[in-house]
Amino acid sequence: MGKDKTLPLLDPREPPELTGTKSASKVWAKEFGEESKRLWELAGPAIFTAISQYSLGALTQTFSGRLGELELAAVSVENSVIQWRIQKTN
Repeated sequence: MGKDKTLPLLDPREPPELTGTKSASKVWAKEFGEESKRLWELAGPAIFTAISQYSLGALTQTFSGRLGELELAAVSVENSVIQWRIQKTN
């Protein structure tokens, strides 16, 4: 993954455009890429989990609809209660 995982997300170093060592756009693009990579390492699993949880409820409801109206109603109520409970605890 990254070379230096101890470097904070907000780098306290002097901005490269003030030091004049390299082209500001090249340095900006490089630092943007590094920052984006770090953020995706943090946010990627959370995004995947949220999509998976939503998909599980949607798929369960879809397949239970093939069983009958009563079963679909029961799963719909159950999904609503679980989603309400999850949102309440977060």
